Amino acid sequence: MTKKLLLLFVFTCILTGLFGFDGNRKGFLLGFGGGLAQVNFKQKIEDDYDSIESDDESETAFATDFKIGYAPTNQLELYYTSKVAWFSINNINDDDVTIADGIGVIGLSYFFAPELKSGAWHSSLFLSGGFGLSSWSTPMEEDDDPWEGTGYFLGVGYEFTKHYRVSIDYFANNPSIDEMGLTFTTTSNVIMLTFSGMAF
Repeated sequence: MTKKLLLLFVFTCILTGLFGFDGNRKGFLLGFGGGLAQVNFKQKIEDDYDSIESDDESETAFATDFKIGYAPTNQLELYYTSKVAWFSINNINDDDVTIADGIGVIGLSYFFAPELKSGAWHSSLFLSGGFGLSSWSTPMEEDDDPWEGTGYFLGVGYEFTKHYRVSIDYFANNPSIDEMGLTFTTTSNVIMLTFSGMAF
C-alpha cells in the first residue's frame, strides 16, 4: 500500500510538472546532491526473553540526497526525498561490506525569501523536515535482505544561487528484521552535509 501511494505521489508530481523547469521554485522540482555524513549507530539482538546491545559505533560516510516533488509556491516545497549514508564495515563474518543507511520520506521545505513577482528569484535560507520509512541494507551483496523501519529528518540549508543549494540535515532511524526467532535492530543517527543541484 505504501509503495502504491508513493508511486501515485511521484506520478502526480510528474504530471503537474510537464510545463515545469521554468526557473521558478513554484512547480515541478527534481534534484540530486552529494556530500559527507557522520553516522553513529548501535545494534541490538533480542528474543522473547533477553536482548544484547552493541557499543556505539561511528563512521564517516559518503552522502547522497535525491528529491522529486512539487512546490505550490516559491516559498514552500513538498517532495519525496531519499537520503542515504554509504560506508563500509566488517560484518559478523569479518567480511568487508558496504552499508546503505537511509530514509525515504515525504518532506517539506520552507524558504524565508519573500514571494517574488514575475518569475524573479532570490537567494534564501530554508528549513526542511520529513517523516517516512528507513532501511539498513547491503546493496552490493547478492543476498541483500534490507532491514526496514521508520525515520525522520530535520535540516537547514541555503540556496545561494539559482538551482544550487547547500544543506545540513540530521536524520534518525530504527530499521529492524526478524530472523530465526530473533529481532535485529539498528538505531542510527546521521548528520549530512550535501551540495545539491536542483531543476525547477
